[in-house]
Amino acid sequence: MFKTIENGYTLGYVPRPLVIVVVGENPFTVGWHTPVNKNPFLYSISIDKTNYSYRLLKDNFTINFLTSEYFEQILIAGSYHGDQVDKLSLMKNIHLIDSEKVASKSILESFMVYECEVYEKLDFQDHSLVIGRVLAIKYKRGKVKPKNKLVFSMGKNYYCFNTKGFYKKI
Repeated sequence: MFKTIENGYTLGYVPRPLVIVVVGENPFTVGWHTPVNKNPFLYSISIDKTNYSYRLLKDNFTINFLTSEYFEQILIAGSYHGDQVDKLSLMKNIHLIDSEKVASKSILESFMVYECEVYEKLDFQDHSLVIGRVLAIKYKRGKVKPKNKLVFSMGKNYYCFNTKGFYKKI
């Protein structure tokens, strides 16, 4: 039998992979993200409108995919506000580099990066859905693998990892 709950959007049980989005030189963690169109390739992120990162997000951003080796850095990027703390000084082993197509920085340690220009913003009560046109997809040869161990959010500050990797469709 199912139990009905109000305000249950943060319930776990449906893992979502975490990425670090960078606006300018400000990194922040995003769990709500997805592709929304193939041609042109559009990718969306959802961001709380009260966050410092939202105020910075005007023209472009990067989406940085990292393995669970950077779990601590992923948590730091999502736990502090960039207008109050220098997150990069806390995020050991993370290095920002220039992007090819956008002004926002990319994370060197990422196995894949989407460089995006803001295509559209859809504002809701507490969050904004920011749709980016992906101008460049950068990846490290040999590093985009089904066996990559990733960090997933289970909601309410619970996390899990895909310990056995992903399986190929039959």
